Amino acid sequence: MSSARRIILVASVDDQSNRLLKIGRSYASAGYEVIFWGMDRLRRHGKQGLVEGLHSEYLVSGFGYSNWRLLFGYPLWMWRVWRRVRRLDADLIHAFELDSALPVALAARGRIPFLYDVQDNYDLRHNWVFPVAQVIRWLDAFVLSRAAAVIVPDQARIVGPFQRFAPKITVLPNCPPDVPAPPRPARNGRLTVLAVGHLAERRGISLLLDAVRELPEVRVLMAGRFTEPWLEAKARAMPQVEFRGWVPWEQAVALGYEADLMFAFYDPRYRINRLANAQKWFDAMMTGTPILSNAEMVNADWILGENIGYVCPYDEQLLAYTLRRILASPEQACEKGRHARRLFEQRYNWPVMEKKLLELAARHVRSAPTCR
Repeated sequence: MSSARRIILVASVDDQSNRLLKIGRSYASAGYEVIFWGMDRLRRHGKQGLVEGLHSEYLVSGFGYSNWRLLFGYPLWMWRVWRRVRRLDADLIHAFELDSALPVALAARGRIPFLYDVQDNYDLRHNWVFPVAQVIRWLDAFVLSRAAAVIVPDQARIVGPFQRFAPKITVLPNCPPDVPAPPRPARNGRLTVLAVGHLAERRGISLLLDAVRELPEVRVLMAGRFTEPWLEAKARAMPQVEFRGWVPWEQAVALGYEADLMFAFYDPRYRINRLANAQKWFDAMMTGTPILSNAEMVNADWILGENIGYVCPYDEQLLAYTLRRILASPEQACEKGRHARRLFEQRYNWPVMEKKLLELAARHVRSAPTCR
C-alpha cells in the first residue's frame, strides 16, 4: 500500500520536454508519486524508463514531428491513452494539449479529476478550413467542460471556447527555474543572436538568416530541432551560424549567457503566433538577455512596456535595420537585459509559478486516498 498520491502526466512528447520535466519535478518534490505516459516520436527510448526520478512509459513509438504520418500516429496515441485511463487508478491526471486531454476526458468520466494544460490552442494552430476548425472548437469545449481546472500560459489565450470556461482557468506563464551562469566564453565583439527550440520557417528563422547575411558583425547561435531539411541546410551553409544541435534544457537555457539577444519571431499569418507567449522570453529574462520579437504579436506591447527588449515588424529589411540599431547602442541592450533579470527575480520565475501549480493540484487531487 502506498500513501503517496499518484499523478499521471500525459503528453504526446518524450521526457526531453523541459516543461514536462519541470512540472514532474515539482509534483515529486511535493510528495506525489509521478508517472509519465508519452509518445516516443523519434524512437529514442525503451518502453519504460526513469529520468531524474520521473517514471516514464511510452504508449506509442515513431511517427516523428510535423508530417503526414501523424494522421495515423495521433489516433493511435489517443486510443491507447483512452484504453489505459479506463483501467487507471490515480488521484489526478495532468494532460497536456487537446490530443492527450480528449481521450482522458472521454475515459475518466469524472472518476479521476484532470488538469487540462494548454500551451497552444488547437483551433489557432493552423488556418483550418471551416468544418475542421468548428469540430476542434467543439472538442475543446467538451474537454474544458470535463476538466477540473485549465492551465494556459497567457491571458490572451482565453479566446474562443475558452472564454466560457474562464472561471476555471489559471494563467501560468512558462517561467524557468534559475540556472546559474557557466564560465563565460571569450567574446570577439560581434553581436550574438540566439535562436533556440523549434527552428522553423514560421518561427522567422529563414527571415533571420536572410537579414544577417549582409551583417558580418552578427553571429547567430542556434540550438534545437529543424523541422524543414532545406532550412537546416541553409543555416549550416552560413559561416555566421553556429549550430549546437539538440541539447538538454539546462544547457539550452544557459546559452542565453553567451548571447546578446534572444530571437523570438512568429509568423503573424497564423493567429496562434500573434497570441504567442514564448517560453524563450522568460528564459532570456533569467539570463539577463534582451529579447527581439516581432511587432505583430499581442505581447509586443508587454516587451516594450517592461523595457526588456526590442520589437520590429516581420520583415527582412526592418529586421536588419533593427539589428544595426542594436549594434550601434550596445549599452542600451545591456540595460534592457539587466532590467529583464530584475523582473525575473521579482515575478517571472519558476518558484512563483510552482507555488500556483501545486496549490491548483492540491485543490483538485482526488480527496479519498487509494490503496494499492
